[in-house]
Amino acid sequence: ALKPIARRVSYLGQRTEQQLPAIYAACDLYVWPSINEAWGMTLLEAQASGLPVVAGRTGGVPNVVEDGKTGLLTPIGDAAAFAAAVAKMLDAPDLRASMGQAASAYIAGRHERSKVGKSVDAALQRAVARYKARP
Repeated sequence: ALKPIARRVSYLGQRTEQQLPAIYAACDLYVWPSINEAWGMTLLEAQASGLPVVAGRTGGVPNVVEDGKTGLLTPIGDAAAFAAAVAKMLDAPDLRASMGQAASAYIAGRHERSKVGKSVDAALQRAVARYKARP
């Protein structure tokens, strides 16, 4: 039997950036039911904090959440699949822990600020070189 959601979920409203690490640390799972997400900085923040993600497979989400490794992605508009993915994660603490560790490592390896900065710098250098090489 399903437990009432009101006892398992807290709505915190808008919070400051400084409050977010403690909030992420208090969570077991990051659930993002958006159906039109371009990319999702919060998905990166949650994973960096060691949270596995359940989200819809839309827009840029598959570029930042590795389905089956750092979280579970479901088809857009399939509420039953989304609910099943959330239930699966809530019922499997070992799976949440392993995906949370993978999420943290994934973000550290691909999206850590210094690495992103180097990648952006390299792209800008290439663009400048092409601009200067124009006839």
